[in-house]
Amino acid sequence: MLHQTLVTAGFTSADAVCLFELTKQGRTNPMSLMLVTRSCTFISPLRKAGGLCVALVLSSVLFGCRAPAPPVQQSNLGAELWFPNDSKGQELAVAAEFGRADDVRRLIKDEAVKPDLIFSKEGLPLLVWPIYAESPAGLKAMLENGASANARFPIPSIEVFKDGSFDVSFKNNAMVWAAKAKDPIYLKLLLDHGGDPNTRNSNDETLLLQAFLWGGKWENIKLLVERGADVNARSQGSTLLSDYTGRGGFEQALWLLEHGADPTMKGVLPPGTPPEQSFAIAEIFWYPSKPGFAQWQKKCQEWLLARGYKRPPMPDRIRDMRKAFGYPTEEKDIPLL
Repeated sequence: MLHQTLVTAGFTSADAVCLFELTKQGRTNPMSLMLVTRSCTFISPLRKAGGLCVALVLSSVLFGCRAPAPPVQQSNLGAELWFPNDSKGQELAVAAEFGRADDVRRLIKDEAVKPDLIFSKEGLPLLVWPIYAESPAGLKAMLENGASANARFPIPSIEVFKDGSFDVSFKNNAMVWAAKAKDPIYLKLLLDHGGDPNTRNSNDETLLLQAFLWGGKWENIKLLVERGADVNARSQGSTLLSDYTGRGGFEQALWLLEHGADPTMKGVLPPGTPPEQSFAIAEIFWYPSKPGFAQWQKKCQEWLLARGYKRPPMPDRIRDMRKAFGYPTEEKDIPLL
């Protein structure tokens, strides 16, 4: 039938055979036809119109009645590399990436795809994908259809040290990624669906510290504390309060104090350490704030004084800092703010 159609269109029998063979090889688009027309011996008037014209006409003759297949939506971020050898996992990841809630529901509810049991090559749960793809709609759809906000790769990593001690840690999960995200919507969605605000990352660090280290995500920090994160939890031998006071972040420090932060840093310093040796208290009283930023340090000082904390002696490390920045270093020359 195809051979007869080509002959009727004005091609010789030899040309028709040539074109028929090309279609069998999958050479179906106009550009491919243009490139291969020179290999045939067309003698029809069409050849005089030039290769591109021939290609367009042939494409119309051969395929004009065939409806083009709709394009398959693919991940813009390489979901197939994150979840290789798991076609359903890839399909769910792509649906979440583009916020296709109906497809997410179908895959989880109707096709029984289990997102809590699908992990990337690095051990990240599939629920991380919509956060990585910046798709709150996709994250919401996955959570509403049963994905666990706390899903985590179940096999721990164990590091054994020379002295015989060992460290056990687990891979990061969606809570860790959300704590570092610029937009707090991801963290809010996870917390709304049972996410643990006291989750720790693979280095045994709090989500509060993750939000602090990744660009000072203050909205995430406030959200975590308001949803039950331990504001006095330790990470790297410190608390979030001292992380802020040690950098002059007294506006944030005051908020933390008002929401339960312990200025004495119990549990961080050795047992029995006098309160005046707390890093946070010393920094509140002696840190060399820049002009224009002292108002929040003053409020922190007032908060401490109102609760019976006295100004401690200036630590040498802060004295050295003040000297380096050209601030007075003698205690008698430094009044309370």
